Amino acid sequence: MNGVALQLLAPPGMSSDLEQLLKDLFGEPLNRLNQFQSEQVKRLQAKLQELAREALKDELAKLHTEVAELRARVVTLETERAQAAADSIQSSF
Repeated sequence: MNGVALQLLAPPGMSSDLEQLLKDLFGEPLNRLNQFQSEQVKRLQAKLQELAREALKDELAKLHTEVAELRARVVTLETERAQAAADSIQSSF
């Protein structure tokens, strides 16, 4: 219903007037401007995807480093626990 109301309000030939105005301003037909806009959107999306990939790679590298540090800490704690158990057994004899 809104589309009908807008059509009733718009003078006939308004879309062609707009197309002509855009052509006069930019020197290009409307479909070429739409194509340019689509290309720009694709470029921006590609750039955003690239940035997101880089951010994820950086975050993954940080997590990988943190996991390696935690594994090293677990090894240290297990070694200390084994040593404490060995000392406890040795002192009981």
